[in-house]
Amino acid sequence: MRPPGSPAEHPRRTLAALGLSPRKSLGQNFLADRNVAGKIVALARTFPPPYLEIGPGLGALTDLLAEAGAPVVAVEVDRGLAAHLRGRLAGGSVEIVEADFLKVPAQEWRRRFPAGGTALGNLPYSISSPVVLRLIELRARFPRAVLMLQREVVDRLCAGPGGKEYGILSVYLGVLAETRREFVVRRACFHPAPDVDSAVMSFRFVGEYPEDLVAALRTVVRAAFAHRRKTLRNAPVPFLQGGSAQWRELLQAAGIDPAGRAEEVPPAAYLALAREFAGI
Repeated sequence: MRPPGSPAEHPRRTLAALGLSPRKSLGQNFLADRNVAGKIVALARTFPPPYLEIGPGLGALTDLLAEAGAPVVAVEVDRGLAAHLRGRLAGGSVEIVEADFLKVPAQEWRRRFPAGGTALGNLPYSISSPVVLRLIELRARFPRAVLMLQREVVDRLCAGPGGKEYGILSVYLGVLAETRREFVVRRACFHPAPDVDSAVMSFRFVGEYPEDLVAALRTVVRAAFAHRRKTLRNAPVPFLQGGSAQWRELLQAAGIDPAGRAEEVPPAAYLALAREFAGI
């Protein structure tokens, strides 16, 4: 019989053995399908090590990386789960860090990953967008990522212009990265089963953009999508001394029709708008 907490143990039994329960406050839905875990890890391992795993939970992905001897820093906010993983994986290639990924300072990642690395994780739905935004900030340190997210979130992150899924994060990744939908993961593959399906995506940051330009991109894109049902000429632009008139001039200089709407503008045009705004 396998000991509780072994890779093949169902999350329900593992949690019972540990005296733990899934925490709704942390959005915990544990991957229970080892075949899916194997597909995710195989995809992640097409990118070079070392690996940063965000939210390892009960270790569905971590176990397979450890079996392969891959160097991993796994960041887990749940104290009980972090202690469980630390005890079970001691002496191997995995280091468990008990922390909130969103609160770990950039200098800590520079220390732990001096030559950079690859991020991966099964992300709680409630923090998907903040984690992606944080990885954008850390793109020089983690230029590649493989993430499992709510299926609708993956649709938005990978969306092109012209549809309702296209939004702020679509633009950011459209400018800064190459994204790819990989495969769908059905809700039955988790314990407890969430109300929606998940999907796995990968992205690779490309190009070198100065921080001033990325900050300008964030500013103009947030303004453009602030009232997405209205035309771009009506966007709120308190950051411009010249107000709406200056905004229209910037749009036209970037080749964007002020009478259009935010979801119609491709990422390259938003980058051109950011360059006009930043004077770069």
